[in-house]
Amino acid sequence: MSEREEQLKNAKECANTIRFKTEDGKVHPNQLARVMPNQKLKDIFGIENAFTSLSNKRPFVAKAENLMLEAMNCQKDTPDDWTNLRHGALTYFDEYMNSNGVHSFKLAELTQYLTLKISLRYLFDGAHEALKSDTHFQDVIYIGKRINELWIESKQKDLAERERPLWKDETNLHNALRRVTFSAPNVDIGGYPNDATTADPLEPSNNPMNLLLPAYETMWRVVLRCFLEVQHRAAGNKTIWTAVLRDYLRNLKNPNSIENDVFHKPTEANGSIIRPVEIVKEALRLYPPTRRVHRCFNNKEVKADIEACHRQKILCGDDSNVFRPERWQGLCSNARQAWYDKEGGTIKKLEDLKKLKTKLKTEEEELGFMPFAYYCAADHINTKEFASKMIALLVAVLCNGLGDEWILEDSDSIPPYGIPLSSERGEYEELSLKKAATTK
Repeated sequence: MSEREEQLKNAKECANTIRFKTEDGKVHPNQLARVMPNQKLKDIFGIENAFTSLSNKRPFVAKAENLMLEAMNCQKDTPDDWTNLRHGALTYFDEYMNSNGVHSFKLAELTQYLTLKISLRYLFDGAHEALKSDTHFQDVIYIGKRINELWIESKQKDLAERERPLWKDETNLHNALRRVTFSAPNVDIGGYPNDATTADPLEPSNNPMNLLLPAYETMWRVVLRCFLEVQHRAAGNKTIWTAVLRDYLRNLKNPNSIENDVFHKPTEANGSIIRPVEIVKEALRLYPPTRRVHRCFNNKEVKADIEACHRQKILCGDDSNVFRPERWQGLCSNARQAWYDKEGGTIKKLEDLKKLKTKLKTEEEELGFMPFAYYCAADHINTKEFASKMIALLVAVLCNGLGDEWILEDSDSIPPYGIPLSSERGEYEELSLKKAATTK
């Protein structure tokens, strides 16, 4: 078997595992196979959602999809509008920098704050008022940090059972979550209070973490690493990539920008034809939100190593460890261009768009690219590629606000260009940026 054939086989086996298929072609009950490896998350985060419960996952997925559509001020068959999300992201960036970013700050903390606060705003109705409280800044900082700490502890195999954190003991986190998701009840016409929210950290089915874990926990790490790759690794095309993302951020100010398809259109920045979507795809290739997907077949746990598939030669040639968005222009080029063009913008029907998107996704998957596993509500055609566009927005906000005047406090805190950044969750927690010295 040639190297290419071996790698194609690896990619297919990875995809089959994610789809609940074993080598003998047998398809296993998907909910059972999915939730068994995730039971530890129930104890640590107190959640009950599509990843941990045997109940029908469709209501959870439908709820998540509706929340994303509302955030984009659209329906499945209408163009998305990112003006509110853009305004929110810029506002939250300024909030953090005005409080913490005078001379130096921790980049991970800023990224967590930015990602978590925008997630809270679109996931919970009560958050709109709750996030105006005097305590909200420190609450959001604490929640972001504690979620990451708990996730890291959940993966420590050598941790004794009695030492593992339990959700019931996370009183400070419960209280912080209540404060940022709950606003005072309104009084209706009859004088009776209406519940402003059903979020309750101690009720598994209504625990805010059900939505926050998939929306926030996986997102901020990709945003952090994408920003570092674009702006702080001395790549030859750094200036072009940052210009592309700043152009994208500026374009999102127009409510019709997505209808004009600015996410998939090339920019003329410095003569380049690079697209925002290609920068995001390269970040997702090197740093997939979920590095490995675990399944349980016949009481035996198996894993699909997405990160390994993303670094095979069939997908990225001989420079698999290099962040190079330009590579996507030559991958699955016919299907990709068809998706970008949508036949000159004449294809509008959702079903026709799905066909174009599915063809591209299938071809990419055959080469091993599956950053959101088999199906993710946040990156489906029904939700307008929400997750990828959110990554582009947040990285663009960082690039826009943290120009060349901000440098790494310790230039040795990340490896040289060409060596991937660490994907470990605890890595770069202490990485700081500082104001560069200026000469007069």
